[in-house]
Amino acid sequence: MKLSSKCRYGIRAVIEIARNYKQRPTKRKEIAASQNLDDSYLENILIDLKNKSIVAALRGAKGGFILKRAPEEITLLQVIESLQGELSPAECLLTPEICERSEKCVTKSVWQKMKDAQEDVLKNVTIKDLLEQELAGEDAVLDL
Repeated sequence: MKLSSKCRYGIRAVIEIARNYKQRPTKRKEIAASQNLDDSYLENILIDLKNKSIVAALRGAKGGFILKRAPEEITLLQVIESLQGELSPAECLLTPEICERSEKCVTKSVWQKMKDAQEDVLKNVTIKDLLEQELAGEDAVLDL
């Protein structure tokens, strides 16, 4: 699995918004500056995150972005799938009809195990976990 830059930047944006959870909305320009992201590219990412109910946008002078759920309720898998779609090492797992060998493919079980392992890791890491890891220091490693 290779994550797109959109996906990696989106995770960084969600973490930045989570820093202010229950305190205040986080402005797009603040996220862009803090994370060194292009503002217009970030805008598109935030729209996708909003459309998938990861974040909400509040209008007005004191507006910005907030999380729709608590950081401990948002997994990396949810953020990644909201920006990149369902993860799969082989397209045939998602749409078996595209491959005439799907029924008798010897490697299909391997691709399925890879998909399951990726999802298992990502659904067990929350935004709160990443914030706590960041606060503990760069050398901290998540206990999966």
